[in-house]
Amino acid sequence: MRRRTWHLSFGTMLFALAAFAQQPDAVTDDEIKAALAGVSQHASRIEPMLRQLNPADWVAKGAPQTYVKQWNAALSAIGSIRIDMTNLAQRPDQMPEELKALFRIGSYHEGLRSLMGAVRRYQNPALADLIESVAAEDQGDIDRMQQYVTELAAEKDRQLDLMNEEAQRCRGLLSKQPVKPK
Repeated sequence: MRRRTWHLSFGTMLFALAAFAQQPDAVTDDEIKAALAGVSQHASRIEPMLRQLNPADWVAKGAPQTYVKQWNAALSAIGSIRIDMTNLAQRPDQMPEELKALFRIGSYHEGLRSLMGAVRRYQNPALADLIESVAAEDQGDIDRMQQYVTELAAEKDRQLDLMNEEAQRCRGLLSKQPVKPK
């Protein structure tokens, strides 16, 4: 009798997981891999534009030295983002790595916005607009990454809840069994 109950519970767990996996709005593996590749490609498109910037000349025109650091940080972040996206494409279900990548991308975009203010003031407003427009193109891919991480967290949470329920049920069954004398 116990064995049959376990199979029903296990079957219920499989059904719940299968139902979640078939949600129509869920990000598929192919979609997340495409999103990761898209973020990497956008970063690659921005790098040559950033290399056209001359923050040392800005400092000569009175800009703070901070802009040189922001420019170097942006170039470094592009390399790190590309590495992150390549690694995540191999194992996109690694939630901590997905979160780190999203935080890195967010930080990169914040620094880029600040840097574009200096580009407008000290170099070329049209170039700043171009860089910002290319940077904004990856927002759809970033949104898909965020949705994927949210779904991944929800799935892991549901799995833990199901495992906990099953463990509680098994503990209840075991506690009701008579103790066999030695």
